[in-house]
Amino acid sequence: MKNIVFLLGLIFISASTLYGARPTVAASNFTYNNLQCNSVNLTWTSGNGSARIIVGRKGSAPDFVPQDNVEYTANPTFGLSTPYGAVNDNFIVYNAGGTNFVNVIGLQPGQVYYFHIYEHDNSGNATKYLQTSPPIETVVTTYTINLGFSIEILDSCQLGNKFVFTNTSTSTIPGITYLFNYGSDGTNSNAIDTHSFSGNGGYRDVFIIPQTNKTGCATSSKQTVKVFPKRVAFIDINTFNDTQCLDDNYFEIAATGLLMPFPIGVTYHWDFGDGTESFFAKAKKRYKQSGTFTVNLELGSSSYNKVTNCKDTLQFKLLVLPSPVGNISVNDTFQCLKNNKFQFDNPDNTLSYFKWYFGDEDSSDLQNTNHSYKDTGYYKVMHVAYASTGCKGRDTIDVKVLPNINSEYFGLDSFYCQSNAAVLLQPVVTGGYYFGYPVNNESFVPNTPGQYQLSHVIKDAYCADTTTYPFNVYKTPTPNLGNDTAICSIFSYVLNPNTTGTSYLWSTNEKTPTITVYGSGTYRVTVTEGKCPADDEIQVVFATAPKVNLGGDTMLCKGGGLWLNAAYPKSTYLWSTGSKDSMIYAYQPGKYQVTVTNPCGEAKDSVNLFFQNEFCDLFMANAFSPGNDLVNNIFLPRGRNITVTLFQIYNRWGELIFETDMDGVGWDGTFKGEYVQEGLYMWKLNYTTPSGPYLKKSNAAGQILLIR
Repeated sequence: MKNIVFLLGLIFISASTLYGARPTVAASNFTYNNLQCNSVNLTWTSGNGSARIIVGRKGSAPDFVPQDNVEYTANPTFGLSTPYGAVNDNFIVYNAGGTNFVNVIGLQPGQVYYFHIYEHDNSGNATKYLQTSPPIETVVTTYTINLGFSIEILDSCQLGNKFVFTNTSTSTIPGITYLFNYGSDGTNSNAIDTHSFSGNGGYRDVFIIPQTNKTGCATSSKQTVKVFPKRVAFIDINTFNDTQCLDDNYFEIAATGLLMPFPIGVTYHWDFGDGTESFFAKAKKRYKQSGTFTVNLELGSSSYNKVTNCKDTLQFKLLVLPSPVGNISVNDTFQCLKNNKFQFDNPDNTLSYFKWYFGDEDSSDLQNTNHSYKDTGYYKVMHVAYASTGCKGRDTIDVKVLPNINSEYFGLDSFYCQSNAAVLLQPVVTGGYYFGYPVNNESFVPNTPGQYQLSHVIKDAYCADTTTYPFNVYKTPTPNLGNDTAICSIFSYVLNPNTTGTSYLWSTNEKTPTITVYGSGTYRVTVTEGKCPADDEIQVVFATAPKVNLGGDTMLCKGGGLWLNAAYPKSTYLWSTGSKDSMIYAYQPGKYQVTVTNPCGEAKDSVNLFFQNEFCDLFMANAFSPGNDLVNNIFLPRGRNITVTLFQIYNRWGELIFETDMDGVGWDGTFKGEYVQEGLYMWKLNYTTPSGPYLKKSNAAGQILLIR
C-alpha cells in the first residue's frame, strides 16, 4: 500500500512540471542561417519549456521582456505583430513549440536586428516565462546592395561614340559580381567598361545588375545616355553681301544645319577672323578695319547644357574694303600759335575725289596739304574722299592752337667774377626750369669759371618755350702777400702776390707783378684777371731785436703805484705776473720781470719796487673791498693838506661810473645803485695843496682793485 502511494506522488509531481510549471532550462545555440537582404532563418536548441517566444528589435537590443500570465501573438513578418517596448519598436516574430527554427521576413537591407528567445510553459493566460540574465540573444545584419555607376563621355557622336562606364556599386554580400547590360549591344562584367553603341543616334539605357540570388536586394540600376547624330553645317552664301566698305559695314549671316531627326539642341560658334566670336545662330558683325577675313563656323549639338563632340565646320571669307579716309594723319594735333603749321595727309592711292575743311572757313582740294591758323583755339578738320572701289568716306581730326608761352627771364649779366655770392634770376613766367648751369630756386652761384649758355624752359602739355642767354664766369685772382712780417738785419724785401693776372697795381703806384720795399709800412696790391680785380695787403716792419728798459729800482709812497711799460713794435710780452700786455700797473712791492720777443730776437728786464710806510702829499689805496664788513668800504683820496676839486672813477671800457667835486666824499663800489663786478677800475683826481700864500693845483691818475 505504501509503495502505491509513493508512485502516485511521483506521477503527480511529473505532471505539474510539464504542464503548469515555469521552465528551468533555457534555449541554447540561438543563431541564424540563410541570410538575405530582407529575411533570415533563426535556429536554436530548445530548453525544457513547452514552447518559446522570440522578440526582435531593429538597431538595438529589445527593451521588452514577456510578462507572466500574458499570452502573446506572433507574426514572422517583422513589424506586423503587436509592438511593445518604450517606443513600440519591439515585435514578436515567433511564439510556438515543437520546432527549432523560424524564417523572419519583412526585414530591411543593410540593417542590424537583435533577437531574444525565452522558454515558457505555453499555458495561455497563465503562461510562465523563463527569464535569463543576460537574455539569450543573436544579432543579425541583413545584406545590402547599393547600385550605381559613373559615366565619362569621350565622344557622344554616333559615328565615333565612346563612353566609359565605371561600376561604383557596393554590397555586404561576399563575392558578389556585377554585369553592365547595354540592351541590344550585349553585356559586360568589367568593373570599368569602355563601350561604343551601334546603330543610329538616340537614347540608350544602361543597367548595372548584381549577380546574386539573394532576396530583397536591389536588382538593377539604370542610367540613360544620348548618342547624338552628326550635324552638317550649311549657309546660303548668296543671301548676303560678302564685300562691303569699311565705313558702315554690317554683315548678317544665318546658319542652318541638316540634321537627322532627333530632339536635341544646336550649338553655334562663329570665329570672325579678327579675334571676336559669337555663339548665336545669326551672326551680326561689324569690322573695325579693312582686309580679308576668314570666317569659321562650328556647328554642334547639345542637350541639358552638355556640349557633345558632334560637330561640323564651315569656312568662308569676307572682304572689307578700306575707307578712303581711314589712314588720314596730321603731323601734330597740338601746336603753338607762333609758327604753327599743320600737315594733313591721305596716302590712299585709289582716291578719285578728296577735300579738306580746316574749321576756320578755309579748305583745300589737295590730297596732301598744310595749313596755318591765325588764332588760338580748337578746330575740327573734316576730310571727304571717294575711292575707285566705290567706297566713300568722311572723317575728322581735332587740332588745337595753343597760346605762346614767354620763357624770357631777367637778372643775368654778361659776365661774373668768380664768387660764392648768389645771383637771383627773375623769369617772366614761373614754373619753368633751367639748364646749362646749375640753378636752384631761381638763383645760381657763379663759382665755376667758364663760358655758358643758360636756358630757361617753360613746359606745357603740348608746347614749350625756351630762352637762352650767354654769360661768362671769369676766374677771380687770389693775391696773397703773406702774413704781416718783420724784417731783421736786411734793408729790402720783395713783395709777391703769388697769383697770375692780366694787370697789377700797388699802393706805391707800381704796376709790376712784384715790388721791392725798403721801409716799414702797409703795402696793398690789386691784381686784375680779365674784368675781375682782387687785392691783398701786408704790413712790413723793418726791425731789430727788441729792447726793454723798465727803469731802476723805485721807492713809492704808501698806497702808490707805477706803470711799467715794455712796448716794442711787432713784439709779444710775458710778465712775471702772467700778464701778456705791453704795459702793467704795479701797486705791490716786489720784483717785476718782463720778456719781450719779436722775429728779430728777445730782450728781458726787471725792476724792484719798494713802498714807504708813510703817505706822501697824496695817498691813494691800491685796493678796497666795499660791502657790509665796515672795513675799507670806501675808496677816496687822502693826503696832507689836499683839497679835492674833481674825483672820477672809470670802468675798463672807459665809462664814467662815479664823479664828485666834494672833499672827503669817496666811491662805495656801486653804479646806479647796483654793486659793480670786482676787478681793476681807473681813477682820476684834481686837487690843490697850499704853497705859501698860494694854492698849488695838481692832478693824478691810477688803478684801484675792487675786491668782493
